[in-house]
Amino acid sequence: MSITLKDLVIATKCRKGAAAGTTKRGAYWTACDPIKLRNCGGDGVGNNGPDVNFYLHLRHYRSGEVQATIERDTWHQNQGRRSSWESCPKLLECTTVEDAIVVMKGHQFGGADWTETPYSDYRQDTLTGALTALGLAITAPAPDEAEASA
Repeated sequence: MSITLKDLVIATKCRKGAAAGTTKRGAYWTACDPIKLRNCGGDGVGNNGPDVNFYLHLRHYRSGEVQATIERDTWHQNQGRRSSWESCPKLLECTTVEDAIVVMKGHQFGGADWTETPYSDYRQDTLTGALTALGLAITAPAPDEAEASA
């Protein structure tokens, strides 16, 4: 049986001390710092578009629930800072970083009017470093390697 990202978040035993925050689901702790997934948009000044950043948050709630949440954080000098959030439950079942990247590339953040991909390959090293620090394998054995060892 392969170890999932959800298993690794639980294994961090991060639910110690003061909670990192509280949502309508209750108090939660974070398994790691937010993981930056993408930066896009303008510089957020004047007539330029807002500065847009996507982050992955891995939370472990008091109830025992584990959640992978993507935050879309925007800033513009005229509008201020705005954040929107989406859950990405498929990410919790990943057993390798490679699987996580596939899930992130397939996730469309947004709604009926617009969607946006929250992940950029430019952040692959950041995502890989954070997830391997939790204990997630980078990849499964290559298909030809698996056959040779059988």
